[in-house]
Amino acid sequence: MHKIPDSYFKGNMLASYILLIPLYAFFFLIGARPFHLDTFMNVTQDQLAFRSAIMASIEIVVVLISRLSMLLTRSKHHINYTGFVIWELLEGLAITMFCALFVWLMDQRTMPYIELLPKMFIITFSILVFPYVILALIAEIKDRDIRLAKNSVTIEKYATGQIGREDSTLPFLDDKKSLKLAVTANAILYVEAADNYVNICYLNNDKLVRFPLRSSMRSIEQICESNNIVRCHRSYYVNLRKIRAIQKGPDGLFAELTYAAAPHIPVSTTYSETVTGKFSTLTN
Repeated sequence: MHKIPDSYFKGNMLASYILLIPLYAFFFLIGARPFHLDTFMNVTQDQLAFRSAIMASIEIVVVLISRLSMLLTRSKHHINYTGFVIWELLEGLAITMFCALFVWLMDQRTMPYIELLPKMFIITFSILVFPYVILALIAEIKDRDIRLAKNSVTIEKYATGQIGREDSTLPFLDDKKSLKLAVTANAILYVEAADNYVNICYLNNDKLVRFPLRSSMRSIEQICESNNIVRCHRSYYVNLRKIRAIQKGPDGLFAELTYAAAPHIPVSTTYSETVTGKFSTLTN
């Protein structure tokens, strides 16, 4: 499954979820009064505005906690589209439950809470589905524009021979953007994650060298992917040109490299289709 692009987690997108959607919900509740909400709650227009403001505040708190938790989760595990939709459904359910609890307490518990939930569920999701879909479309459009811009730069670099060739020089920068290693693409066997470092594993005079670079796998993704060094596992990139074969072992798929002393590189289920497809294309 494809992971959610970075455009979903940019600052302005998070601000839209945390602030703009609750504002939209507030004005929608007092303006449209969906499902005859004022009659259902047996309140005046002013009382409805007060309750709508409280429910919008509840939504702000729930979404803020939810999105911060999502960011923390994403820093350790990639989130795909299915996981993102499930997360949003749970987020909407949490908003529903807390808003229903507020209404139930304001109505002095005249109606059983469990009977109030279905009505609040319908109201909440009918309000949230439109802005959630719109924000998702905006994020996808932004991601498309970013990818088009990157592709244009990549195409230009391929055309001028800066990348893609076996003798292309890859500059590896640390987390302070300082150049720490420059090595040809053909020399690299694989890259492995090691806590706050990545090890650039390459050949030097037919000997395997591990160069520790203080960086992250995400930071070096673009330069690797542009030179046929692809992500094959959460903790590994592998040079497609250095793969002898991809085999299935007791623990799953692994790549056997042309350099005999190199370890077998695991290929996880998440990346197996992409790796095998690109390897087949390169060798044909």
